[in-house]
Amino acid sequence: MQLLGDTRDDMAMDVCKEAERIANRMKGEDKPFYIVHFAKADQNNSGVIRQTFKMYHVVPKGIIGLLIWYVDNAKGIFKFCPELSSPPDVPVDPQVLSDRPEDFSERVADQGKEFKILTT
Repeated sequence: MQLLGDTRDDMAMDVCKEAERIANRMKGEDKPFYIVHFAKADQNNSGVIRQTFKMYHVVPKGIIGLLIWYVDNAKGIFKFCPELSSPPDVPVDPQVLSDRPEDFSERVADQGKEFKILTT
């Protein structure tokens, strides 16, 4: 029996493993770099999600729906960067959202306004 979140968790693990594989393939890269995961629904195929990974030597610009890892082979660093990653652009049940002021994120709110997802 499949439980709520099983597919999401499996997909998330696949994405993390692929980022790690990319980092391992790039062990010879001397300059620090970022691995960025992009994903979005295919407009022509209902239910299909298109994904891609790209590398950047500069900090990527914030876009809703990114996952970002930082790699510095010289220092042995491979880490997920939640501060650079943006929340996924998927609907969330309002019942699971917090209305507590201490949970407010100025960064997320600014991104939502910039991309016209939030209007207030």
